Amino acid sequence: MKKTLSLIFCLLFSILVLAYEPVTVNFTHQGKDYEITYTKSPERAVTLSHFTTEMFLALNLEEKMAGTAWADNEILPELKTAYDKIPILSDRYPSKEIFLSVNPDFVTGWHSALTDKNVGSVETLIQMDIKPLIIKSVEPDATLETVYEDFITIGKIFDIEDRAQKLVKSMQNEINDVRKKVPSNVKKVKVLAYDSGKDSAFVVCSGLGGSLIQEAGGINIFGNIQKAYANVSWEKVAQSNPDIVLIVDYGSTTYEQKVQFLKENPATKDLNAVKNNKFVKIGLADLSPGIRNINAITTMTKGFYPEIFKK
Repeated sequence: MKKTLSLIFCLLFSILVLAYEPVTVNFTHQGKDYEITYTKSPERAVTLSHFTTEMFLALNLEEKMAGTAWADNEILPELKTAYDKIPILSDRYPSKEIFLSVNPDFVTGWHSALTDKNVGSVETLIQMDIKPLIIKSVEPDATLETVYEDFITIGKIFDIEDRAQKLVKSMQNEINDVRKKVPSNVKKVKVLAYDSGKDSAFVVCSGLGGSLIQEAGGINIFGNIQKAYANVSWEKVAQSNPDIVLIVDYGSTTYEQKVQFLKENPATKDLNAVKNNKFVKIGLADLSPGIRNINAITTMTKGFYPEIFKK
């Protein structure tokens, strides 16, 4: 009887293993190309960024998450119950010891997470049989389409591609509902996306943040800089004279403090946007890849064209 049960168990296990179609993912990290092949779905994932945490939760992968870290803003209310079930390893990056204590077999986050200074280099992680992933949406050429592709990639890795496809379709529908409310012939507003900085302005340029501004019907005044973020002089900001200032909200400096600084700064106090009090608040997590991109486009579109949404 025991032999029969063992045989049945082995057969069932073999069927489950065979049912998983191997997935190969490529990414570039610190100038080096990597190719990672998955032969089974990870069981103990660790997410080391706010956006990857919410991407996983939006895909209902909380049962596959061994830990999380580094939240930029409050977790979305609809994801909070699932989030509260997952160990929070650190407010920022966890130490290697804490990271390894949860026995991870998969890790993802910003490029800065996968370094010897933090949880370990890509090579070190691979040697420990921990599969690393850098999603493509964090790269300077990312667009909203890249976010959709990343959701599908995660879906394939965790063998829930159908679930990922449905989520992407839902995101597309919600975003299209907002877009179609803005007439195609509307005069587009010029936008300064101000992150931080006093001696110079640290601003959103190209990459996903710039793409989202464009999706919301705005013209990013520094969208031609081929970096996700960059420092620019206040003189260049003044020359561009934006219609709207998009304030990226996170960290210890509040939205209100950033607005007050721009109103008092000699280089910006006479900008059209500042004189007309045209400020739009956006969370850093909303400009990062993931489910919040719906909120980002909705918030920005309404902030850029409030007169349309008052009708």
